[in-house]
Amino acid sequence: RVVVIDGITIGHPCCGIYNCPEPLISNRHRFCHGHNHHHKICAVDGCLEANEDGYMTCAEPDDRLLETNHKKRDKAFFQLRGRLQRSNVAHPNDA
Repeated sequence: RVVVIDGITIGHPCCGIYNCPEPLISNRHRFCHGHNHHHKICAVDGCLEANEDGYMTCAEPDDRLLETNHKKRDKAFFQLRGRLQRSNVAHPNDA
């Protein structure tokens, strides 16, 4: 169980399989030792294809697009573009 207050998560990392009581091997893992074989399956819900090396998704273009868009959020350009859009809202051209 986890509690989120003001963006701070209080709890412990758990297995990606719903209601699995086993602890993770390390905090960087997504699955416990018993469910470790799920690392080789596409991360998109409902997709059971094998993922490709270096990716968490399979070769399906829609699944790969989800992963690349998720990774873009960590890049500086994506963050700067969001700041620019917010600044345009705060300073309209007709003001």
